Amino acid sequence: MYRPDLRSPHQFRLLEAKTGFLPGSNGSARIRMTDGGECIVSVKSKVVQRAQESNLIEVDVDISGLRDDSNLVTNIKYNLTTLLLQSFPFKCLHLTSRYSYKLYIDCIVISHASYPVTLVSLTTYLALKTTRLPLLVSETNDQDIEELPTFSDDWDDSKLLAHMSDIQFRPPILITIGVVGSNILLDPSTEEEQVLDNAIIAGFADDAVTTPIINMNLAYNSNNTQFKGLDNKAITESIALCNKYCGALFKALDDLIDQDEDDIDGSIF
Repeated sequence: MYRPDLRSPHQFRLLEAKTGFLPGSNGSARIRMTDGGECIVSVKSKVVQRAQESNLIEVDVDISGLRDDSNLVTNIKYNLTTLLLQSFPFKCLHLTSRYSYKLYIDCIVISHASYPVTLVSLTTYLALKTTRLPLLVSETNDQDIEELPTFSDDWDDSKLLAHMSDIQFRPPILITIGVVGSNILLDPSTEEEQVLDNAIIAGFADDAVTTPIINMNLAYNSNNTQFKGLDNKAITESIALCNKYCGALFKALDDLIDQDEDDIDGSIF
């Protein structure tokens, strides 16, 4: 099968990215897609007592032109929140025996042509990977003594979230998979979405597909109402394709961050 833009079945669309450009945020990223899709994500932090917080990550999604309670907005917010809560390395947020950082992730989809869940997820990945947090200078063991965390006043002492613990920091992402006939396509374009028999939204963390794994119809502009269900073979092949190639996506995103850090031009336009 030939794709309209001549990509391989496992190949993602080209994108342009910028990180660390929003003042007042601990981390930020922007991605522009070749189809005109654009998303900006801001990450802010707050110190909280773990005993008083059920979740250490809070996600908000806003899509230009849509209400906050629309199906598209609520579905993306729910799936991204679910993925992060089950696969995020929360150990890197722990400050002391009692206190942790809590992250507030605000995602704004400025424009989109295709289903934007992967766009939002990849931008969130870049924002989290470049998030910096103040350096803790007080004791980490406050189990016996009630003590508020104290931080360095020098922002140059701040540490990347990725360096807050000795575990590998690789936030999970959501992948859009298209199924048409016997063909499996990663990151389908707008044109491809309209001819898909079916689609899968799958989480990817720790170099393997993880839940949520959701079957859905992306061809909302198509006149074809005879959509087919997914068989076990299509699901198995979709998972295998992701497991084989999506690990390279993390490396490509990390390379984007390194290139962006080497770019002395701070403009995002």
